[in-house]
Amino acid sequence: MTKKTKYISVLVVDDHPAIRSTMMDILNEEGFAASQAVNGHEALDMCNENEYDFVLLDVQMPDMNGIEVLSKLRESKETKTKFIFFSAYSVPELEEQALALGSYAFLRKPIKVEKIISLIRDKRGIPILIQLADDHMRKCLGNLLKDRGYQVVETKNLDDALIQLRQINYACIVYDSDSPGAEQE
Repeated sequence: MTKKTKYISVLVVDDHPAIRSTMMDILNEEGFAASQAVNGHEALDMCNENEYDFVLLDVQMPDMNGIEVLSKLRESKETKTKFIFFSAYSVPELEEQALALGSYAFLRKPIKVEKIISLIRDKRGIPILIQLADDHMRKCLGNLLKDRGYQVVETKNLDDALIQLRQINYACIVYDSDSPGAEQE
């Protein structure tokens, strides 16, 4: 069975359930640890309780917009979280406010998921697939690479590795050529 290492934490904040659901599915499938908030107040509470690597934040929400969330969070605590804003509206003032508050990116809807994945990966590690039958060796190598900031997906068997290769564009693959079934591929 494949073990996806949940190394990069991402909070998705949007008042539209379909957007949240889609982003959660994609981020989890890509190997990130994704959580969600339905509005600005919930996002603020979650950010005060947890330290996320990234927060994907809709600018226009009914109760508290994304700019207000980041502004209130900056007032209440120091954080290394990177905020990626997205908006369906072209409002230069909001974009300027987000950048002034230290946002990492400001994207326009419709959201290009590939762009978000790329932004996260560029700052939080190169994706590496480890396919080793030896549990001890796989875990040791995986932990070493994670400690060095890489995004690691571990798998014990070749079939799971092939499934992963179809889903994620890995920068590096550690492959066990002595694995059962390797001679048949």
